[in-house]
Amino acid sequence: MNKYQELRSAIRAATQKIDKPVAHEMEKHFRAELESLRDDGLIALGPDYQLTSFPLEYRVREIFKKVGFEVVKGRDYREDAVIHFERGNPRRPLVLEVKSSRKTQIERSDLRQLDDWVFDLSKEEQARKFGLRGTGGGVDPMAIVSWGIMNRNSGASVRHHPSPHKGVMVFNGPLEIPFKERKSRCLSINDEEFVDKRNLCIIPFDLLIRCLDQYAKNRFDNMIFWERIHSTAGILEWDNQFSI
Repeated sequence: MNKYQELRSAIRAATQKIDKPVAHEMEKHFRAELESLRDDGLIALGPDYQLTSFPLEYRVREIFKKVGFEVVKGRDYREDAVIHFERGNPRRPLVLEVKSSRKTQIERSDLRQLDDWVFDLSKEEQARKFGLRGTGGGVDPMAIVSWGIMNRNSGASVRHHPSPHKGVMVFNGPLEIPFKERKSRCLSINDEEFVDKRNLCIIPFDLLIRCLDQYAKNRFDNMIFWERIHSTAGILEWDNQFSI
């Protein structure tokens, strides 16, 4: 019996002591324990260019933390994390979604999913139904028609969305192909338009790793990086201006 078979046997033995545990609850506890084991340095994640699923999500959150950002775990079965530059920073938080694929390009369904999380956390539905903050109560037809950009109360002193967030996707693909051999862009032309209209920022995983490397060498300005994420609608490109 190898070490992994021993582990499976231990899990089965423990499970049999619980009266029909629910699968998703077990998964939640397994994942929490994996994160704890990784925090304690007891398990490895594997080569970066091969990472997918939990190891990739953990690695990405780990990098954002190491470059000086505050990372808050996302809601169950929704966004992977919400990232702040620092507590109380006026710039809108980042809604993080982490994806991997054996394909070269990101699926449209994954981009739509990220947009849904941004919509939800930014309280866009509230803006569309009731106008921007400061307009008073009641349904506002102008806010509905303009998707919350305008409202019928032109004298409102505060005119912004209730809780604006910026969508960010970190993509690792195509899997199994070393970073240096990846030549194609991770967005199709049609999806570049989709991303631009929704102001989403796409960060190739190898670029994020490069940021961490430069930060470790004291050659990286994380505030400039933060601002560039916010100003990018499309694929984030490496820029020497990140360097100090």
